[in-house]
Amino acid sequence: MRIFGAILGLMAAMSSARADDIVAVLERSQQSRLEHRVASPDGERTQRVRATFDRLRAQAGIAPESIDLRVMQGGVQAEAMLGRLLVVGDAVGDLPEGERLLLLAHEMSHLTLGHWQSLCALYRKHVPGDVRPDTTDPVAGALGNDAHELSHRQEYEADAHGFALASSLGATLDDALSLLMRQPMLNDSATHPATRRRIAQFRMLQARADDLEAQGGATRTVQVGMPRPH
Repeated sequence: MRIFGAILGLMAAMSSARADDIVAVLERSQQSRLEHRVASPDGERTQRVRATFDRLRAQAGIAPESIDLRVMQGGVQAEAMLGRLLVVGDAVGDLPEGERLLLLAHEMSHLTLGHWQSLCALYRKHVPGDVRPDTTDPVAGALGNDAHELSHRQEYEADAHGFALASSLGATLDDALSLLMRQPMLNDSATHPATRRRIAQFRMLQARADDLEAQGGATRTVQVGMPRPH
């Protein structure tokens, strides 16, 4: 469940990159990673992934041409890339439907919420000209900190937006917790909050939904709250 997995590698590589616009460097990094993936055969697992994707897309009212789904050979992983691609490991087809809904809804949310575009804008703010050591080295620390903060905020946003979408198709809080515990993270990473923080937000979102239902089924809205560190 990554979207900006190349941030740290890119920070290290920028010093040796040829003179280029920073967004072009970001896009080249994503394309390079994508080219190393292998498409999955159109078997049962792939068909289950596509069926779940189609359910989510229809429920969210997303035009078919807006997101390009690519099912690749790989494990239980999915990633939003380049603002328009949803790249999914074919092992996701073996997940229970509720967990698969949540995983794909999370990554779809990165795309529909414009997270790639926000990341590009952040990098361009710090590196407005060509990518050269004299333009990247002085801002590397500030850029890394800002990218870290942005990525964490967007993970919470994608969790909240994706949970609302997947819940409308039958996914539950238990599905969300089960999915997170498949690959739990004890501590924050550069791009993702620790699993306990994400669990705290899911519980909060479910409590809000329960309150709305108790009040007579008022229209459900997605509100993002980021749990404070413990």
